[in-house]
Amino acid sequence: MKNLFRELIHYLDVTAHVIKMAVMTVIEYPSNIAGWLISNPLQFIMGFAIIKFVVESFGQINGWTYGQLAFLYGLSVISHALSMIFFVQGWFMGYYVIEGEFDRYLTRPLGVLYQFFFTNINIFGVTDLIPGILVFLYGCVKCGVSVNLTFLVQVMITLIGATLIRGGIYILLGSTSFYTRSAVDFGQYTQEIMDKTTMYPLSMYPESIQFILTYLIPVGWISFYPAASMLGTEGVRSGLTVSLVTLGVGIAVILIAGAFFNRGLKQYESAGN
Repeated sequence: MKNLFRELIHYLDVTAHVIKMAVMTVIEYPSNIAGWLISNPLQFIMGFAIIKFVVESFGQINGWTYGQLAFLYGLSVISHALSMIFFVQGWFMGYYVIEGEFDRYLTRPLGVLYQFFFTNINIFGVTDLIPGILVFLYGCVKCGVSVNLTFLVQVMITLIGATLIRGGIYILLGSTSFYTRSAVDFGQYTQEIMDKTTMYPLSMYPESIQFILTYLIPVGWISFYPAASMLGTEGVRSGLTVSLVTLGVGIAVILIAGAFFNRGLKQYESAGN
């Protein structure tokens, strides 16, 4: 137990240094981060505007008001931003496999999967986080949400679980490159699907789609079920239960993804000649 704790402290120390270096790199190019701060939030503002247009044109969406949809959308965007910070590298895993970039990870005394993600932290993902928080706070105000300790704990647990679900899906898709030896990037397409299915209530889709997005590809737990629980809609149970289920699903997905990655790593053949 003592050795495990010491190893955990070591990993956290390495992560802190990596984040520090990533921030320093961004600071070196202020105009670059300024561009991201302008362009990235625009896509989410447009998404938010589309929701407003749809609601104003057709009324509520499956019983969800504009404020509730803002709450749902904001929660989704925040988890999206966190996954962009920590797990976006999974989109490009195929290139690392083809180019033999895993060679250097295999020679270091740290976990390969940890190195792949946490030595390439994407600080620019913070530019996605800002509009997500603003939209979420707007949704809270519109819905008259009572912000107390229980609510804050629900949100934190949900965001951890939702980020792990997104990250696990990126790892699963990226790890297929070990078997296909292909640099085909499915990350962007996957992200588009997840964004579109998490910005609207899952209950608006046919039951077959709801089943798939709940049990087979559990993106419903990213924002729909937690938001329904916190807002008291769709007959979903309120309290910490749904948030804890989201966390449990996230842990399960990331463990399965990690096992799939490690199995694929055994197929890794370096760059060849």
